[in-house]
Amino acid sequence: MELGAWYDGFASVYDASVERVYAPYRAAIAEAAALSPGGVVLDVACGTGPNLPHLRRAVGPTGTVVGCDLSQGMLRRARAANPDATLIQGDAATAEGVPDALDAVVCSLGLSVIPDWERVLAGTWARLRAGGSWVVFDVHAERWVPQSTVVAWMSGADLRRTPWTWFELQGLPHERRWLEGSPHVHGGRPFLLVARKPTEG
Repeated sequence: MELGAWYDGFASVYDASVERVYAPYRAAIAEAAALSPGGVVLDVACGTGPNLPHLRRAVGPTGTVVGCDLSQGMLRRARAANPDATLIQGDAATAEGVPDALDAVVCSLGLSVIPDWERVLAGTWARLRAGGSWVVFDVHAERWVPQSTVVAWMSGADLRRTPWTWFELQGLPHERRWLEGSPHVHGGRPFLLVARKPTEG
């Protein structure tokens, strides 16, 4: 099944099943983006929009919060809860309406799912202003546990994926830290990865 269509069906139960596990991490994701009032931020694979209220608080009423997702079902729920956010259906690297000058990009539980994740990462990195932040929150299975199989099946996630490798290959400065959370709940270890785009000159 096509990814967007799968998540259209998943949307109705996502918040009650998955988001209750990940809600405690949302404030830290927004904080890692190091946004200022008036900033412009893109939430890649925004889903039902749990990051959006935290990002809105960070950029304030004069800032711009844009969420992008392939699933119309997910966006429908995100729109109902976040009427002040700009929500776009499509590929975050190419979709019309995604700003060209971003202060931050965040992606939570998305880079492990997006099939062509490296292209999306490169495309959105190109839209990031010098000094801007790219923040990844996801799960990595260093070792496979029973829950890994459940999570991989339910979300279509590749829990072996290592997005920090992309930054290493580009020679880009980044920091990664493991967060609290049992692999027997998440299927792997949750982590937060933050890269700052080098300032010009």
